[in-house]
Amino acid sequence: MHMLKTAFCLLWLGGNATAILHNLYVGSFNASAIHHVSFDDEKLTLSLVQSFSAADPHYWIGFDHDKKNIYTTSGSKWTSYKIADNLSIVLEQSLPLTGSCPGSQSIFLKASPKPPYRAIDYGPGSGVHGLAFGSCNEMLYSADDTGNAVWRHRVDTNTGRLQFMERMDAPVPGANPRHIVVHPHGAVAYVVFEGTNQLAVYTIKTGGKLFYTNMSYPLILSEDRNADFWSDEVSLSYSHSYLWATSRSYQTGIPGYVTAFALSPSGMIDSQLFLTPTLTSCGLANAVTPSDFLDEFLALTDNEVGFVQIWRFDGKNAAIVDTLELDGEGCCANAIWYD
Repeated sequence: MHMLKTAFCLLWLGGNATAILHNLYVGSFNASAIHHVSFDDEKLTLSLVQSFSAADPHYWIGFDHDKKNIYTTSGSKWTSYKIADNLSIVLEQSLPLTGSCPGSQSIFLKASPKPPYRAIDYGPGSGVHGLAFGSCNEMLYSADDTGNAVWRHRVDTNTGRLQFMERMDAPVPGANPRHIVVHPHGAVAYVVFEGTNQLAVYTIKTGGKLFYTNMSYPLILSEDRNADFWSDEVSLSYSHSYLWATSRSYQTGIPGYVTAFALSPSGMIDSQLFLTPTLTSCGLANAVTPSDFLDEFLALTDNEVGFVQIWRFDGKNAAIVDTLELDGEGCCANAIWYD
């Protein structure tokens, strides 16, 4: 039985405990802005702190390994922003998207814990949407959405060079692997199949080789039409005892879903805890980001209306505690927890 792992921070001031304000940043698909919001874990409320002008609309945002910079993607470039002491952000640099692939876009990023970095080629028809490092950062796994495969490259941690190891086809046509996460113990990987709306479980053997376990879990209800949905995100909780995943609907008026799984210490799935509808279709978003300080809270973004939510998890179920709509057409892409 899994016990929900929590941590409480109390500040003693004249006999009163004060709430902790947690800071998050939220990107936008169509508006050139990054929003700084705060979450009060006592009042359970979200507030907008400040909206910053950005170089472009950013499809995905993420921190570097020590949270001193925010890296972003957009239609034609990658951009980095420095985080100031007062948590404002300052544009540092933009790098143009180069290459021979017509219609290419930068849509996802995963920061390596140390440089240097190298570029790699995949193959004709590939459209990589998700990346994950192995437990020791010596393997890079890529979810190839349009190529219907998962790639594996060995990472030389001294030079940053990447060596192609294997390309593994998805188990069925049209599965379309979108995002991938590797458990910290290094023996299990979880892949969202966008096309079949499933979460697939892979094991990782010696040398980093992937093996499909023939185990998958639904990200939509059995009575739903598969063609109405496209599944999106997968993330581990703070304690790595739970796994989160989401699906989106193509149509306004049909909600997406959020689900959680209880994990064994080795990372295998013990059970699917719930499959709960979201308030909207979630548009292009429905990106779920568990907090990185305890298992109790997670952020979820919506692109149909343009909001960020905080959900509260008790180890068995989850529910919305607050919703913050953010102005600007195209919000929201994904949210990231600063503290």
